[in-house]
Amino acid sequence: MTKTRAASASSKATTAVWDGQSLLAAFDAATRWLDVNRDRVNALNVFPVPDGDTGSNMALTMRAAVAEGRASGATAAGEMAARVAYGALMGARGNSGVILSQVFRGVAKAIAGRDEVDGRDLAHALTTAREMAYNAVMKPVEGTMLTVVRGAAERAAKVAERTPSLPAVMAEALQGAEEALATTPELLDILRQAGVVDAGGQGIVLLLEAMDASLRGDDLAEHAALSVTEPVGAGMEFLDQIDELHGDDAFGYCTNFVVLGEAIPFDQARAKIGGMGQSAVIVGDETVLKVHVHVENPGPVLDYAARLGALDQIKIDNMQAQTRVLTTERGDHLETTPTIDSSPPNLPAGTQSVLAVAAGDGLAKALRSMGAAGIVGGGQTANPSIEELLAAVEAAPTPRVILLPNNPNIVLTAGRVPELSSKDIRVVPSRSVPQGLAALAVFHPDDDFDANVAAMTAALSSVKTVELTRAVRDVTLDGMRVIAGQVIGLVDDCLVVAGDESGEVACETLDRAGLADAELVTIFTGDDAQPGHAATLRDSILERYPEVHVEVHDGGQPHYRFVIAVE
Repeated sequence: MTKTRAASASSKATTAVWDGQSLLAAFDAATRWLDVNRDRVNALNVFPVPDGDTGSNMALTMRAAVAEGRASGATAAGEMAARVAYGALMGARGNSGVILSQVFRGVAKAIAGRDEVDGRDLAHALTTAREMAYNAVMKPVEGTMLTVVRGAAERAAKVAERTPSLPAVMAEALQGAEEALATTPELLDILRQAGVVDAGGQGIVLLLEAMDASLRGDDLAEHAALSVTEPVGAGMEFLDQIDELHGDDAFGYCTNFVVLGEAIPFDQARAKIGGMGQSAVIVGDETVLKVHVHVENPGPVLDYAARLGALDQIKIDNMQAQTRVLTTERGDHLETTPTIDSSPPNLPAGTQSVLAVAAGDGLAKALRSMGAAGIVGGGQTANPSIEELLAAVEAAPTPRVILLPNNPNIVLTAGRVPELSSKDIRVVPSRSVPQGLAALAVFHPDDDFDANVAAMTAALSSVKTVELTRAVRDVTLDGMRVIAGQVIGLVDDCLVVAGDESGEVACETLDRAGLADAELVTIFTGDDAQPGHAATLRDSILERYPEVHVEVHDGGQPHYRFVIAVE
């Protein structure tokens, strides 16, 4: 952005403010603009793998945030910001989505109680957002979206010292973000080598760009094909996701609703409603409750809830009838779809269980066979939201739950779940399904809970994860030249080999993973692998290392032809 744009904005009326609805309109414009550009953001992946999802995760997080704000109908800016922040938190997907949700949390904290906000309020909000975003990460790294948020906040604070003009402060915040984004390759060498700016930072710039345009009366996404104008609210999305969780549980009526109120006694209400039925999933705070519960009679639940506040989005299903229809329509689909797979409601389930995330029926089956009580569908390009993970752990049959994210982009999301749940939740930070399997191998449901968590965490280092896929673009990283279309091999998320012949790349990558010292190699074939591919790889391994035991399983994972555990 040039100084001309900032000067133009500052020449407008200095009395421009956002109330709740105009703030929502700006967020909506930002969401649609990010949605239009999400593939562009996804492509800013350091590694040339076909599963960049930063843009998708940020767009889905924004959709949930805007939908929650729209459902609230808030007219005050502070109240709207609070509802948007809540929607962003529950809908957050991936590391970028979680950090983005903390940006909104900071904005909401800064303008709490305000009916309208001007430029100085915006500057204060961005400063608080920066603090929240940095605090969300254990070891903040410059050259990421954090740097871009900081750049926006610092420039906004400077101009706010001179004028309260909202357009002027927003224009300056955008310029600060753009300048900070341009520095990300200088701050992170891996970005410089890949020839890209930070993907999450680019997403922040797009959001501010659309909000700046909306203040000037422009809608950047007006003529775009993609739109989020339909109310795909976080509330209804939550209910739809819950429907996927109870499988063939045919207990009475599946009752879903939202309570909107003030000073709702959240803990008391959750305990009361949870005690009135089974499979209860209740999330929210003192202003909103989202409820899913199985009851024999919905009447008493709704009567109690109506005393807490206004009821909305009521949805009641007869599960006996529903189960008969689903059984006819789906056939064996429920058996092969990775969803929460909890114990029947009337059977004892112990005090602790493990939930794992996986993409691919075969990977889900392997995790279940090793003792996972349930599977949350998701992985690369399909990261589950915080709300989905929370619903899964709340529906689990035990009061203590260990969560295995099995993906580096889900670890931060999973880390937000314990603070939102009434259960004792621990996250064992597995970064791949092979690590998840290694953790499950040392889990014993009758052992001490803390001892299990410690043993499972220690087991993560006992396995190397090898992934084989094809490069989607040309790049040179650490002196390695990769050409689009080549086969590439990664060990524990690090690119180590590139070549034209799949078998050679696979064997060399396995060597880099320490195959010479391995005892067991487990090959999971992806959905694009032919039967002969795995057999050829297995034979090559045994020819070179006859003492190694090799197993081959259908993983069904997208994007990666092979996911291999080396132990």
